[in-house]
Amino acid sequence: MLWEEVRQTYPNKWVVIEAIEAHSDSNYRIVDDIAVIDSFNDSMEAFRRHNELHKQKPNRELYFFHTSREDLDIHEKKWTGIRKI
Repeated sequence: MLWEEVRQTYPNKWVVIEAIEAHSDSNYRIVDDIAVIDSFNDSMEAFRRHNELHKQKPNRELYFFHTSREDLDIHEKKWTGIRKI
């Protein structure tokens, strides 16, 4: 599914999405194929669901956005330093 299709299917909603197919370009993550996991009216509910899913499977590429956004502008952050295992 493309972001425009998500916006049409879930108007004025918060959605938790998974990037099925994505690539990086100039420090931005470009999502080519999206799976909608869940939709909400409230941002905190979407945030909690995203965190719950991320804790269960941290390797999944999960995001949450409001469908009022015209574009998914996902800026990649480079981690520097040591992370706890």
